[in-house]
Amino acid sequence: MIRPVESRGSHRLVIRALLVLGAITAVLGVLAGHVNRQLFDGNTFATNVDEMRRDRDVAEQVGLEISRQIIRSAPDLAALRPLVDDVAVRVAGGSLLSGPVRQAAKSAHDAFAGGDGDAVVLRVSDAGAVVTAVLAAVAPDRAPVSADVSVTLADIGGQDLSRVLVSIGRTVDVLAWVLPIVALMSFVGAVVLAPRRWQAAGAVGRALLWAGGVLGVALTVGGWLVRRLDGDDMNGAVVRAGWAVVVRPLWWNVAAIALTGLAVFVACDSSAPEAFAARAARVRNRLLTRPATTVGLVVRIIVSAAVGLAAITDPLGLIEPLIALSGVGLVLFAIVELARLGADARARDAADDAAMAATAATGESPRMLSRPVTFAVLGVVAVLVVAGTVLQARPGGDVSAVEPDGELTCNGHAELCDRRYDDVAYAASHNSMSVLNEPGWFLAEQTDPIPAQLDQGVRVLLVDVWSGRPGTGVVRTAESSYEEALAIANEELGPQVVNAALRIATSIAGEAVGPEARFMCHGLCETGSTPFVPTLEQIRGWLIAHPTEVVTLFIEDHVAADLIADDIVAAGLVPMIASPPPPGEPWPTLGEMVDADRRLVVMLEEGDGGDAAPWLVNGFEYTQDTPYTFPSVGDFSCDENRGPADAPLFLLNHWLANFTSLVTDAERVNRRAVLLTRAEQCREERGQIPNFIAVNYTDRGDLYAVVDALNNVEA
Repeated sequence: MIRPVESRGSHRLVIRALLVLGAITAVLGVLAGHVNRQLFDGNTFATNVDEMRRDRDVAEQVGLEISRQIIRSAPDLAALRPLVDDVAVRVAGGSLLSGPVRQAAKSAHDAFAGGDGDAVVLRVSDAGAVVTAVLAAVAPDRAPVSADVSVTLADIGGQDLSRVLVSIGRTVDVLAWVLPIVALMSFVGAVVLAPRRWQAAGAVGRALLWAGGVLGVALTVGGWLVRRLDGDDMNGAVVRAGWAVVVRPLWWNVAAIALTGLAVFVACDSSAPEAFAARAARVRNRLLTRPATTVGLVVRIIVSAAVGLAAITDPLGLIEPLIALSGVGLVLFAIVELARLGADARARDAADDAAMAATAATGESPRMLSRPVTFAVLGVVAVLVVAGTVLQARPGGDVSAVEPDGELTCNGHAELCDRRYDDVAYAASHNSMSVLNEPGWFLAEQTDPIPAQLDQGVRVLLVDVWSGRPGTGVVRTAESSYEEALAIANEELGPQVVNAALRIATSIAGEAVGPEARFMCHGLCETGSTPFVPTLEQIRGWLIAHPTEVVTLFIEDHVAADLIADDIVAAGLVPMIASPPPPGEPWPTLGEMVDADRRLVVMLEEGDGGDAAPWLVNGFEYTQDTPYTFPSVGDFSCDENRGPADAPLFLLNHWLANFTSLVTDAERVNRRAVLLTRAEQCREERGQIPNFIAVNYTDRGDLYAVVDALNNVEA
């Protein structure tokens, strides 16, 4: 039956409407997913804010404001204004503020998420404590005693706006998965309704190409406008940094949409190669030929002037889209050539010719590509999408050792399997829980969380365990331990840092609300904390995934040993724990520990598990160590400190006790020339191999190469 003309016209209109709807919802779905990840996930939001703070222009504005406030509090410092400015800008853009900034961002995000707060102010709080500590080191006679500094990055609305943003966040969360489904259903509907389905599928590809192009144009124009903002103004600097950190990654989504559309178009529409060739010829002719109409001339003048002005005013900004367009053109050329290759092969195949004729008899439009080549085109795009995802992922730390086929390795080396546990050197992280890349830690002493440290090669974790109670933003030290923790924190971190941490805790945490539990803290949990049991569970998961690795957990215990034992039991670690031998008895070899799947040694500094937990031993009955409060490299020694002189294990404490220069100190003392020289000296003086090589910032310097050298194995 022949449909009326009106019916066929309505049919085509519905198909086109579905294609347009699919393209629009696909783009909006991509945007919703991106916004949901970048802005409405608390941890990602905190990470983004910290990256924005590190931006050169933002760091300069924050640092100069810190400097102005410090000089107002200590007017005599005006004579050293350049020094104060330089120190403040370096601190504002450096790693020391990562913990406070991420905590502040997370708290601001949580306030929005709750929807019941007043105006939310995002500040870099108490940065003056850090800056004045540095100034005290370089100009002790001029530095102020303290400086209460708080720099506002953003002051956002009030309670009504907070509720609106919460509502938007929930809507975006739903749209992030609803819109892609609507797009898929729209495209499927257009193909199903079309009388020539392969052509309709090709039209889906063209729709996605247009959608990617429109989004790309929007990003180009938006980037140009954002770059016009003044980077010497706090608001302008923050917006520019926010665009770079949050919005610019959308270019990958543009590429993914466009390449997917391109692949579908080429694979499904027989006219694709000719269409691209014809379009390229038309573009070339229009660029080289003077338009015949007045409108064409005006458009050409406007476009030429706009591109020229962009090249003059923002040459770097113009390079980015030009490079992106060049990349798209190269990928387009590769896919079209692949399509033509498949078309040539199909034309030479008589059987395929017959199949095309049969297909034409049924009213279907013949496909240009054979099925294998179609899959090849889609496969190329899939590889590009996956590769792009990997390339834009943040650096991790997942470094898994590759084991030789059929050969057992222990801690990455077959040679170590026959050595006793106490005859092997291990990379150890001092204060493993004190992590720069986790919010809330003041003066962190490691870069990455414990699982990442294990991935990187750390095999001994030195942690402190305290009791605390969760608040609304930070953990509060338990009352029973507060005075001891305060004394330790004041001694090791300094009163200025401790007071700053307590002010922040009071402002964002309020009273403790959760039950008492164990946390890994460096004295006061208000200066940073990591939950103990979840970390133990992460260690268990890591050990299961790495069945030939031996790990040691050395705990500075500030709670009862039975509580720590209960937590270890709750984490499911007991079946993996290797009980140390009685004093005087030999330790097992690493190979024996691996075979028995008893690959975790757990020791306490003060207590032990007693009869109830005999696997939880006092570490300094088995371990001797060196001092650990060295102010400079020249003060390093191998003197006896804790533990009996005949203890079978040797802990080498190798860091400097300067909290104003933790990272640079680690980079200096972790160098092979310093670390290996001292380790060899201590081996000679103490008569045994240093087993636990404990350093700050294990990812800086040559720790792992030094451990390999002590073990006499190749990296």
